[in-house]
Amino acid sequence: MKAFIELIRMKNCISAGIGGVIGYLLSCNFCFDYKAILIFLTIFFICGYGNVINDIYDIEIDKINKPYRPLPSGRVKIFEAKMLSFSFLIIGIVLSIFINILAFIIAVINSSLLYLYAKTFKKIKIFGNIIVAYLTGSVFLFGAAAGKEVLVAIILFICSFLATWAREIIKDFEDIKGDELKGVVSLPIKYGKISLYFSGFLLILAIVFSFIPYILNIFNIYYLILISACDFLFLISIVKLLRHQNAKEVSKEIKIIMNLVLLAFIISSLIR
Repeated sequence: MKAFIELIRMKNCISAGIGGVIGYLLSCNFCFDYKAILIFLTIFFICGYGNVINDIYDIEIDKINKPYRPLPSGRVKIFEAKMLSFSFLIIGIVLSIFINILAFIIAVINSSLLYLYAKTFKKIKIFGNIIVAYLTGSVFLFGAAAGKEVLVAIILFICSFLATWAREIIKDFEDIKGDELKGVVSLPIKYGKISLYFSGFLLILAIVFSFIPYILNIFNIYYLILISACDFLFLISIVKLLRHQNAKEVSKEIKIIMNLVLLAFIISSLIR
């Protein structure tokens, strides 16, 4: 059981599920009901499916880089992993039907992208990063699909998409040597330090979009104060990035700031 929990990366599944619930709560003025539970479970199982299928395709690489993982270590058999991923996929898709048709469509699209990413686009990071960014932000869209007011979730999705895309490129910059040996195609490999400027541009776009809820009078002055503080931290990270400081450190900072932005959305929704 411990090996299966490790294989599906349970913490990641729980985090993704919580993101979906937050998207739903933002879209229905925090009306917690059975749909919130369905959203969490659907995302949990589909995320688990994606994590398992990813490890299946990475088993040969993991035998060298991560021999302790469940599949390369032999604690979980390939057949068992395939059956687990298939079961998680079916459960996730079926659960989405009970939410609504839009949730079902998003679940099918995301499941397909998870498969394509694991099979093909993980090595073509120019496109793979966009898929990861979409999948990360789409949990908010999935949750909002069951609610009424989707605009806030859409803006949160856009901010998450842009910031995650930037962060993935920054992470690739740190992995240039390893990726070159594996034959991986990434923006940093093709364009070097120019890719960091593109990452900075994406973060600036995220900052611009973050002000839309206040401009459209969705949130009040308290949101403006909270999001301005978050955006100031983003600007500091951008400056560090463009000065070519430790990209790994900047990547961690961006992840923390993204969580603070999410918190700003939640607080502002509660007090509007």
